[in-house]
Amino acid sequence: MLKELKKVVEESGKDAQEFQQTANFVLANQFASAYKHGQRKHYLLLEAYQEYFDRLFDALGMKLYINENERLAGVLPIQREAFVRLKTEETLFLLVLRQIYEEKVENFEVDNGFVATNTHTILDRFVQLVKREIPSETRFKEILALFSRHGVLIRGKTYEDDSKNQMINITPVVRLIVTEAYLRQLESFNGADPDEDDIDSDSDFETTQDTNQE
Repeated sequence: MLKELKKVVEESGKDAQEFQQTANFVLANQFASAYKHGQRKHYLLLEAYQEYFDRLFDALGMKLYINENERLAGVLPIQREAFVRLKTEETLFLLVLRQIYEEKVENFEVDNGFVATNTHTILDRFVQLVKREIPSETRFKEILALFSRHGVLIRGKTYEDDSKNQMINITPVVRLIVTEAYLRQLESFNGADPDEDDIDSDSDFETTQDTNQE
């Protein structure tokens, strides 16, 4: 890959460090959006040099994903063994986020592929759909941090009139990791014990992330 890096650097006139920084960013964060602060340069490089990055990530057992309409780029694991095994509670929140996302898209409440919501809405929908009590505040923050690291959502400011309610933007990434099959599981979910593996919770999250720490 060093030969290919040298070649793409010579052809592009860019610094090798730019390509290395973008590759490292994607490996650490999984996705880059042209609409997210600090990520635009990485998205544009991935988009412009898809062939190079496709070969690079393929050698690492990952598939390059680029959606030029939503201006979103990233990697997904090729092998099933690379998937993170999520806890049932985490999977349920993913399903809730996907449903909120689709409803907003259907109502044309979407901005560059992102939809706006807040933590109160997410928790209310969680209770409504899965018939469970909401997790502790600490646990909920851990779940949000996990999804934020993988580009599923972007956490914003808290509301002035309610410091416990935080603005959330759900990104198009949620469509990649939560399929229609997951949504059907949510519809049939019966509120079983949260410690049981009652939902198939394999996702396209990379195992390079630690799912138990913020």
